[in-house]
Amino acid sequence: MTRITLILTLECPEHSCAAYDDLHQWRWRDYVARRNMEAGCEMHGREGRGRLSESVVAVVSVLACIAMLAGLVMGTTHVVGWVFDAIALASPQHRPIVIAHRGDTRHAPENSLASIRAAKQNGADFAEIDVRLTKDGIPVVFHDRRTGRLDAGGRNVLVNSMPLSALQRMIMQQRGMRYSVPTLRQALDDASMSRPGQRRFGLLLDIKTDARYARKVADAVVRVVEDSKYAGNLMVMSANPYAVMVFKSMRPQWHVGLCASGRPDLTQWDDDGTSEARFMDGAARVETVRREVTAKRGGKQRKHPMFRGMRGEAMDFVVFRTRDVTSRLLRNARLRRIPVYVDSVDSYDAANGLLRHGVSGLLGENITPLQQACSSYHGLPEPFSSPDDDDRSQA
Repeated sequence: MTRITLILTLECPEHSCAAYDDLHQWRWRDYVARRNMEAGCEMHGREGRGRLSESVVAVVSVLACIAMLAGLVMGTTHVVGWVFDAIALASPQHRPIVIAHRGDTRHAPENSLASIRAAKQNGADFAEIDVRLTKDGIPVVFHDRRTGRLDAGGRNVLVNSMPLSALQRMIMQQRGMRYSVPTLRQALDDASMSRPGQRRFGLLLDIKTDARYARKVADAVVRVVEDSKYAGNLMVMSANPYAVMVFKSMRPQWHVGLCASGRPDLTQWDDDGTSEARFMDGAARVETVRREVTAKRGGKQRKHPMFRGMRGEAMDFVVFRTRDVTSRLLRNARLRRIPVYVDSVDSYDAANGLLRHGVSGLLGENITPLQQACSSYHGLPEPFSSPDDDDRSQA
């Protein structure tokens, strides 16, 4: 019994060590395999995260490049647009026109039939003449309210206080030349006559009136123009905004403008960049004129025909005096697509500078330097349609 126990004691440790070694090796291999697996997973995780980070960076870089390219294109477009805007602002809106102020007064008295003929013969596009009514409602060509400055006999009377017959008996004198006051009908007839091949001549009528008589003057002028079968170009302007609105409402197809010479504030322009120029709204204008008429009538409130059908109308052109022209005025006019004509231009340099800044017409007493400045502007649209057009105002 003892022997057997000794044998077992001697053999069992050997077998136990082998089994332990096998178990240990198996556990070690299992441990190593698990560690390798864990290490592999961790490495793959890091690689996966690294690849994801690289992808995100790549996407962000591409987006950044796209954004930079878009910004460059937009910036370039803005710059190009600004350049084209600047070029547009420096270009007349139509072929520049030369307007002889009160006719060609270098060769004849102002507002005379001779001055109109001289302007046409010497190459002006238009003669600007002043129109007002006589006592009997006839439109005549005369600038001042009174006759004193030009009457050869020194009589100083209101034009609207005399009938036409009495006014035409008076002798006017200027620069040593004598003449009688012409009617608008006579001026239209003289301006219509032209030789074959001669450029069609036009008249710019400067209507002298206030708001009270604007409709009466407009009725008389429209009647004379249409009865005369006038075939030339025609423009109408007034320094009274209400008169401009009356003419435009009566004859929308006529070329009607505001004479803001010396009064640029008459345009009532804001700096909001709107595309249309309008005067004071109708209600405000009506109230202003109503107050004027009421004051004239000693406070009596009576309905007056001038208050019927009045509404704001867009002007077709505007006239400024040379000293009043600013870049701000020209920009406002350009934004509203309104041609600007400038009066009191007396030299080539002044005319050339105005044209370079986008002015479309020049008024002056000496038209020769104005013609020289305008001669190089070719290819721009004509201010009026073809001679075959039956529309008198656009002609």
